[in-house]
Amino acid sequence: MSRLPYHHGDLATALLDAAESVLADRGLHGFTLRECARRANVSHAAPKHHFGDIRGLLTALATRGFNVLTSQLRSALAEADGNLAQEFAATARAYALFAEAQPEHFRIMFRSDLLNMDDPELCATMGGTYTELTNVIRRQRGETELTTEGLPQLSGDELLGDILIGWCFIHGYAHLQLEGQLSVIGGDRQDDIRNAAALRLSALVRKDRGP
Repeated sequence: MSRLPYHHGDLATALLDAAESVLADRGLHGFTLRECARRANVSHAAPKHHFGDIRGLLTALATRGFNVLTSQLRSALAEADGNLAQEFAATARAYALFAEAQPEHFRIMFRSDLLNMDDPELCATMGGTYTELTNVIRRQRGETELTTEGLPQLSGDELLGDILIGWCFIHGYAHLQLEGQLSVIGGDRQDDIRNAAALRLSALVRKDRGP
């Protein structure tokens, strides 16, 4: 088998690209290091040498996924242009679109049983996503944003409650849609219903702050 040339340092990227392809085509049940190596056109030992085992490769894939999700959330928030209600709706939409576009990738990102949850890069990228989601709620509440990425340490039952409401809605909607559990709404109405629900939740969180 001929090998595609790659420069030093490109092997990890080539393997991750191949792993994304395998995951998209075969799902988790058909995901193997051997198939990732074949699609990357490298030796069968290359994935294990670089990532250790399948858990290491899935952890790296999840890390990449959180990076992409965070970037898409930031783009959606920028388009909302500071409108608090639209920020919340835009976040829900961007999250759902990511899950729809990369369903298998999205699923493994939240499978702690498959990932090295103490991996520093994974923790950092997860923290970036969670910080964006947390800051959406903090802005709704009129509170100072978190300025450093990482898994935020939060205090205050009311704040935690609002974040829980927001996160459950955003992630829960995306997950239910991905698993085909929202057919009762109808595909042509899902965007409108999700947007309306997001606006209602935004108003609820902001109303609690008083005038």
